[in-house]
Amino acid sequence: MNYSLERREDAAVTIVRLSGEIDIGVTPEVREALGGALEGGCSNFVVDLERVTYLDSSGLGLIVWLDHQVSPEGGRIALAAANRDISRILELSGLVSVAPSLSTSATVDAALEGFELPATPSEVRWIEELTLPANVEALATMRSEVIRLISGLPLSDAAVFDVKVAVGEALANAVRYGSPQGTRAQVGVRISAYDDRIAVAVTDSGCSYFDGECGAADDLYAPRGRGIMFMRALMDRVEFEPSAEGGTTVTLVKHLKPRSA
Repeated sequence: MNYSLERREDAAVTIVRLSGEIDIGVTPEVREALGGALEGGCSNFVVDLERVTYLDSSGLGLIVWLDHQVSPEGGRIALAAANRDISRILELSGLVSVAPSLSTSATVDAALEGFELPATPSEVRWIEELTLPANVEALATMRSEVIRLISGLPLSDAAVFDVKVAVGEALANAVRYGSPQGTRAQVGVRISAYDDRIAVAVTDSGCSYFDGECGAADDLYAPRGRGIMFMRALMDRVEFEPSAEGGTTVTLVKHLKPRSA
């Protein structure tokens, strides 16, 4: 088994290239190398599995360990280019569906697109802010209002639906877990439109994603569930941070289609 680590400063990510068979004989060495990257401040990883021919429970354990390291920092792990056999092992393990930091991608380049930072930060074109009551009856109205506001942007119908589902997950979490005062609480939504992307930030004032107190462990929407799987799968970037009110701000980013010249 061979491996190498490549730090990409333009995307704030480390590419981990693995090849051969990943078993208990090699995982300690890889774990040590990953530990060095973590100590160096990296919390985002793209794991290139294209040349991996064998992956057992020790390899899966390595992924679980890395998830536990990066999740508290809001980091992400993209498992890229796995062949059919390795993809089946990952599917059987169920890791991607339960670990909030994990996602899969067909290629390394596609995975990197979700991490890459623009060479020159684009200016905000417009910002809209909404304050909505934290009750389940208002969820449909909340989702519709967000979609109405982004309707004029260069997004395909599929991308608009992706945003609707991801924002719906974030709003549902804010209502269900982030509103200790029930219907008296409010949820804040901030939509920022740039030339190349939109960012939708949903803020609640309840229990934080980071305090481990929200929801039951066997709940899809518990701290390590919470629809994060859908948000990460549908959006280009998902970020979590504690809000000033003691709750959580979830920022969902979607790239826009290039405008015609």
